[in-house]
Amino acid sequence: MPNIFARSPFIVEINEASQIETKVELRIWNGTGSAPTAPTYTLSKLIPSTTNRRTTYNISPYIKEFLSHENFLNVYNVYNTALTTTEWCNVQVKRYKKLTSSFVLIDTTTYKAFDGYGLYTEGYNEDLGDYLLKPKTYYYYYDPTATLSTQPLRRAGSVSWVNPGGYKVKLTNYRTGANSTSPAISTAGVYMSLRVDTGYMADGCIFQILNGSNVVQYESTFLPKTECKYTPICCDFINRYGAWQREFFFKASKNSINLENSEYNLLQNNLVNYDVLEGQRKIFNTNYQETITVNTDWVKEDFSDNLRELMTSERILLDNRPVKLNTKSMELQKQINTKMINYTLEFQYATDIINNVV
Repeated sequence: MPNIFARSPFIVEINEASQIETKVELRIWNGTGSAPTAPTYTLSKLIPSTTNRRTTYNISPYIKEFLSHENFLNVYNVYNTALTTTEWCNVQVKRYKKLTSSFVLIDTTTYKAFDGYGLYTEGYNEDLGDYLLKPKTYYYYYDPTATLSTQPLRRAGSVSWVNPGGYKVKLTNYRTGANSTSPAISTAGVYMSLRVDTGYMADGCIFQILNGSNVVQYESTFLPKTECKYTPICCDFINRYGAWQREFFFKASKNSINLENSEYNLLQNNLVNYDVLEGQRKIFNTNYQETITVNTDWVKEDFSDNLRELMTSERILLDNRPVKLNTKSMELQKQINTKMINYTLEFQYATDIINNVV
C-alpha cells in the first residue's frame, strides 16, 4: 500500500479522454476500521479547455486535519505495540470523470498517511517507504543505574513502521551476537518497536525488521554512550517521516530566563505628602520564559541529517517538555574541514513558567 506524507503536496491527477468534468471523493479515517460510507470531502473541477483536459487536486491539506502528535506515547519497555491512531490515518481516494451527464468511477486507491514531508529534489508524491526512521547508526544515553520507573527518558527510543502482516522484529546484541526475534505480527497496521532489547542496553543493538521469509527489510544500529560529567538532555521530535525520533544531547547545557511584564505610571495617593516607598511606576502581567542551550557531543558527519529533520520539526520535546527551536541557522560541518564536529542549539520552552492557562 503506498503512503502519503502530508506536509508536502500530494497530487491526484485525472486526465481521461473526452472528460468534461472530474471529481475526487476522499474518505479519511483514523485507526484500523473500515472506510466511512459517506465521503469526508468531495472535490470537483471543470476541465480547463477541450485542448487541455487535465485536472489536479492537492489533497494534503485535508489529510493534515486527521494527524496529531499531542499525545506522546512513551512506552519504551513495550516491544511491539500499535502506534497511536492519531499519529497516522487512512485515506481512500475515488477518482471520477464525467463524459456527458453523470460521473463514472475510474478507480479507487487506499493509502496510509503520515505527517512527514518529501524534498523538492525527490519530485512530487514521493513515497518515503514503510519504515519511519532513516536506516543508519544512532546513539543513546546509557545509565546502568536507570530503570524504566525512575528514568524512562533514558531509554533508547523506538522505531515506527508499517506492517503489511506477518513481519517480525529481530534484535541482536551488538557485542555478543546474541539475538531474539519476535513472533510474526499477523495483524497489519502501524507499529512502534523497541530499538534496543532491555537486556542489550549496555552493549548496543542491531535492529532488523524481517518479512515472512526472514529476509531483512530494514536495519539500523543503536549504540550506547555514557556521560559522567554532564546530564544528557533527551530530545523527542517528529521527523521527516512523521514519526517520533529520539536523540540525546550529551554535553554541557545551560538554562536562562527572559522576564516579560507590562508597566504603567502610578497616580500617587497624596500629591502633597506622598509615600516615598510607593514608587512612581508599577508592573503587572509579570511572567517569564525559559531557554536552554544544548550541545550534541562529538558527532559524525552524517549527524547533519538528524539535525535537518530536527530543525524542520513542528513538534519537539526536551526531557518531556514542549519546546520550540530558537536556532534558525546552522553551518553543517564536514569531517574533512572539521575533524571534531559539535553542534550547539538553543530551545525555548513553549510555556510560560507561571501558569496563566484560562
